[in-house]
Amino acid sequence: MNFFSDENRNNYNFNKNNYIFDKNTPKKRYRCVCKCNLLSRLKNLCSKCNLNCCSNCSCPKCPTCSNIHSFAKSRPYCFALIISGITLFIIILIIIIAVFSKKKSDEKEKEQSQQSQQSKEYMNIYNKIGNNDKGTLTQFCSFLSKEASHLSEDGKVNLAYKWITTNIKYEEDTTNAIREPDKFFQSRKTVCTGYAYLLYKLLISMNYNPDNIRNITGYAKGAGYNVLNDPEENHMWSSVKINGKWCLFDATWDAGKSDYAYYCPKPECFTRDHWPSESEYQYLSNTISFDTFKNYVWTSGAFCQFNAKITKDKSYYTNSCGSGEGTFTIDYNVDYNTELYIKDNDKFKYKITPINKGFKVDYNYNNLGNNEQIEIQMFMLDENFEKPYIGTIYIICKSNS
Repeated sequence: MNFFSDENRNNYNFNKNNYIFDKNTPKKRYRCVCKCNLLSRLKNLCSKCNLNCCSNCSCPKCPTCSNIHSFAKSRPYCFALIISGITLFIIILIIIIAVFSKKKSDEKEKEQSQQSQQSKEYMNIYNKIGNNDKGTLTQFCSFLSKEASHLSEDGKVNLAYKWITTNIKYEEDTTNAIREPDKFFQSRKTVCTGYAYLLYKLLISMNYNPDNIRNITGYAKGAGYNVLNDPEENHMWSSVKINGKWCLFDATWDAGKSDYAYYCPKPECFTRDHWPSESEYQYLSNTISFDTFKNYVWTSGAFCQFNAKITKDKSYYTNSCGSGEGTFTIDYNVDYNTELYIKDNDKFKYKITPINKGFKVDYNYNNLGNNEQIEIQMFMLDENFEKPYIGTIYIICKSNS
């Protein structure tokens, strides 16, 4: 509607000097005549008498009823302005998101390219090792110094760890075992101290910062561990700082394996079967006591790979002799379906019930004599359809007589 057409001009009178509407003007839709901008004119509108005034002129309020209402409530084309503003904002937002997404995509592509390049370099070096590890340890370290010093920190650790766990076997004769790296490098057999020192030696040869490598001594639930006795301080393992983060390693327990359970696992998992003599090397926000450590259910590294948890997390249950029953629950957190298996025992009967991501195990036993024990050995189906051992619960009869 053209408010200033000849037809409409005849329908009202106004004072040109004061720029206000005549109160005698019929109640029609009029526009303020002051020379203010469009946005200012659109701010105020009296919905009662349909007079349109801006806040910059002499009629800031309706001359008829002194009432001002938001223009958005009574003028439909105000919504068009709002929608246009929102649309413009969304367009700008989409452009910003697209730019950042492209930048992030480029960075990810660059990172993947770098990782691919590093992986190729790593494999080239590892393939060359076979022709350069037959001499002395000094010669081997010289080769690594020339060929692998440019690798990233995690690349150096991975290279050294893989070579050690693939080529060095555990010496069963611990009494006569050779522990000095320069000597057992030829026999390719050693014990835990040898594994730890060799990892240190190889990393140093690749110009790794020696302040970021530690050999740790402490207690471990390994071969020969008896749940009824305290663990002994008879083991050594390693910690290495990689990209600013301390990681725990046990090359001894990963020797001969392709699927590493003790290559930088979560400290919460590592300390289930490793307890350092110095608590700072637990790398836990809240360190655990020796009693807590020894009372954990005896588990393997695979237990941690499943991110598993167990109710009644004690290394054994003391029960009355004869017969009894009980329940425990295994929870896990992996992205594939699995199954729980328990090694058969003629005195032990059980029922496994799947519950969410876990299993409830109801069991009973009979004919259990004094100081006799039942081992509940647990296995779980992994993503490769194998059944790795994850832990053992002990039911031990202790008579008070």
